[in-house]
Amino acid sequence: MKITTACTIAAALAFTAAAGASPSGVPAELKRADAPDLILYNGRISTVDTDNSTVEAIAIRDGMIIATGRSGPVRALARQGTRLVHLNGRRVLPGLIDGHLHGMRNAYHCFTQTVRLDLVTSRTAALSAYAAKAASLPAGRWIWTTSGGWNVNQLDTPVVFTFSELSAVAPNNPLWIQGSGFAGARVNQAALTALGLTVGSPGVVLDASGRPTGQLTGAASTAANQAIIAQLDTLTLEERAACLADYMRDVNRRGMTAWKDAGGNQAPWGAGAGEIGDRFNVREPTMHLYRSGGFTARIAYHDMSNYQGFKQVAVDTRTRVGPLGDDMFRYMGPGEDTMATDPDYPDYTRYAAFKRFSVETHVGNLNAILDGFEAGNAVHPISQLIWSIAHPGNGQPDDTQLARASALGIGFTLTFSSVRNGQTGPRFRSTMQSGVRMCLASDAMNVAPYAPFQNLWYVTTGQTLLPGVPGVPESERLTRQQALRHATVECAWFLGQERRLGSLEVGKHADLIVLSDDYFSVRDEAIKDIRSVLTVVGGRIVHAEAEFATLNQPKKRPKGEKRGDDDDDDD
Repeated sequence: MKITTACTIAAALAFTAAAGASPSGVPAELKRADAPDLILYNGRISTVDTDNSTVEAIAIRDGMIIATGRSGPVRALARQGTRLVHLNGRRVLPGLIDGHLHGMRNAYHCFTQTVRLDLVTSRTAALSAYAAKAASLPAGRWIWTTSGGWNVNQLDTPVVFTFSELSAVAPNNPLWIQGSGFAGARVNQAALTALGLTVGSPGVVLDASGRPTGQLTGAASTAANQAIIAQLDTLTLEERAACLADYMRDVNRRGMTAWKDAGGNQAPWGAGAGEIGDRFNVREPTMHLYRSGGFTARIAYHDMSNYQGFKQVAVDTRTRVGPLGDDMFRYMGPGEDTMATDPDYPDYTRYAAFKRFSVETHVGNLNAILDGFEAGNAVHPISQLIWSIAHPGNGQPDDTQLARASALGIGFTLTFSSVRNGQTGPRFRSTMQSGVRMCLASDAMNVAPYAPFQNLWYVTTGQTLLPGVPGVPESERLTRQQALRHATVECAWFLGQERRLGSLEVGKHADLIVLSDDYFSVRDEAIKDIRSVLTVVGGRIVHAEAEFATLNQPKKRPKGEKRGDDDDDDD
């Protein structure tokens, strides 16, 4: 990657030879413009432009990138009020984007009460996480880990947690723990007490000594599921928005600044619950958080409707238009539903094209999906409408399907939900090489891990957290640079923000992450553990730690003190 040697500026600020440049090397016209709000310098900033350029510094004003280049010329743009951040040589990337994530569910599902074990490989650390969560919550609040995202066999001692262990780490909070690699949910004594269950209750599984194992089945499992839903139903709109805000802060720490949300609100705690929380579903708390200025990540969402045929879709969408919103929060159109084999599916796609909806669908019969897309394309060119297909089954899309997709101008959001358990997953490299639009995605939260660098680790190394179990085969892996592009700039189209998002170029949104370790040089096994120590979304610092921790607080300056070019010591 090359170092760009000159400061680049927006076309609107372009200067002629007659205008000249100042001695600092910064175009005079840009120096006369309003000062940047924020300048980051002395870093290794991967712009992910068409040349994969690297620069030293970046200047931001009003949430947009106004200059990139060498540290000296970019720093010279600073004026009174400009915040200067010394990057200490750290690697900077565009904020990572997840192309298919059920993130809005974290409002109703209350991320605040969740323990995620996605990257945990120590059994002791896992138990400590439950203890820490219990210490942070009032007594009686449920704590849960759902099955998506982790497998008990990834632990150093691959044995499911015992009833006594769980009772010890959370004596005052009922636990509900699911995961891959073991059957049924595990609970603690506080859960049995909250449910009114005893040793003799149906569904409370006992060991050979007549003591609870922690496993629930049948009626006992259903009772726990209903109790969790009942508690969640008591949360106010503001409390649900706060749960989503907690999730946004967590993804900011992990390096994510935007996602394409797949909608839906299914309960992860047991089968048969269906669509839950109709009184306060995922959209209301998300909109409340947006309106209150609490967003620290961008969301573009498709709405999951539990497809019940074209006639019902026509009723559900008769007053809707799409896309609708802004670059922080946008409704795109109908979302993933297993519906391609429905007899009236082509009627639905023709209707959606007529309404100019963006459409996302998923899995199922990929040829049937493409048949429907072609029917819609006959009404209006869907290449203009952002139509995409999420997580096709293993081995898909094949070459013929890729050719059909290319002709339609649609995209694939290829996910890691099967890869984490050692399955091969979709054809990442083949899809990229076909030229079809592709954005990497997780399909979290209920069925997969969501940490973005964990997912980049899957697709670049082929490793999984299961000892000796490979994931993506070598023939379908991506290089680190390829994977980065398909988790940033190549994803912008899927969010309706092509040419406005995903790379650190002048005129684009200032969404960036400063890394704990250099993505391009760290050893393979460490990619998954990379985090962001400084996250900026729309020019606003939304997360800061390590040497940047003080940036979480507005810097106080003596009255009248100016920001000078020699101000190196604060950041």
